[in-house]
Amino acid sequence: MATRERAGLRGRVLDGRYRVGACIGVGGTGVVFEATRLQDGHTVVVKTMRPVFAQNADLVRRLRREAEVAQRVPHRGIVPVTDDGTLSDGSPYLVMKRMRGECLARLLLRVGTLAAPEAAAIGMRVASILHAAHGLGYVHRDVKPEHVLLDRDHLGHLQVSLLDFGVCASESASPEERELERGRVYGTPSYVSPEQASGDPEVDGRADVFGLGVVLFESLVGRVPFTASNVAALLRRIIREDAPRLTLVNSRVDGRADAVIARALARQRDQRFPTARSIGRALMPLAGDRVGAERLLAARLRVGAQREDSITTVVERAVVAA
Repeated sequence: MATRERAGLRGRVLDGRYRVGACIGVGGTGVVFEATRLQDGHTVVVKTMRPVFAQNADLVRRLRREAEVAQRVPHRGIVPVTDDGTLSDGSPYLVMKRMRGECLARLLLRVGTLAAPEAAAIGMRVASILHAAHGLGYVHRDVKPEHVLLDRDHLGHLQVSLLDFGVCASESASPEERELERGRVYGTPSYVSPEQASGDPEVDGRADVFGLGVVLFESLVGRVPFTASNVAALLRRIIREDAPRLTLVNSRVDGRADAVIARALARQRDQRFPTARSIGRALMPLAGDRVGAERLLAARLRVGAQREDSITTVVERAVVAA
């Protein structure tokens, strides 16, 4: 992937530890490079900020928070950040594990929809990751298929990771930071909760429950619950309208799945599942033979070594003005 931004980093050694290689991803605010860890020759990923944002205090804080989440939340479904440092312009960089796999968005593009046991199995894995993050005061705020990375190990077992905590909310955020966020929508519009759509910075884990509900809805019927001709109209629909029932979109959908996802997508947050763990438990009966569903799903993945699409999603940022 060619880009002129941060091109001067190629071939450089950062802090005597990492030799920077090719650019493998460019997002809204970040540029990601492959790199070699000189100590042992292992391939890693170096995530930097685009130069135009290098002095943006809010975005710098968010990149550092992403490292904080990875280092504090003890869950194998979160991409490890193994090191960090500072570039010559004063902006931070992160060193991350080199991931491989196929994101859920790409899988859905290939296969259209998933069977209820497959969708439920993925949903349970994502809910587990969210539960761990919520327990330490972090709300992801951008749960979507592009950020759900699927892989299989050498035994054919499914591996699920949740990428990109770069726009997450933290209960430790200062009042000044929360006020700065007021009136802005953090997340990808099609997947945000009504409270996110209204620009409310005081979100909790139930916002991620809503996002997971949208992901499951799309996985089962091949479309998101709300669409519109522009972002402003889309956000208004999310705030004002109830999500359509799955069975009205596709009558073949299991009624139990319809009930679970309807609760996850409730407009009023106190009507949703109260925690990520509770939606994970509600999905358990839908998964049926969960081990079998996961093996079938893992077998369908296209997971060639070091897929670029799995890394590109790591640098994405979704923040829109309300």
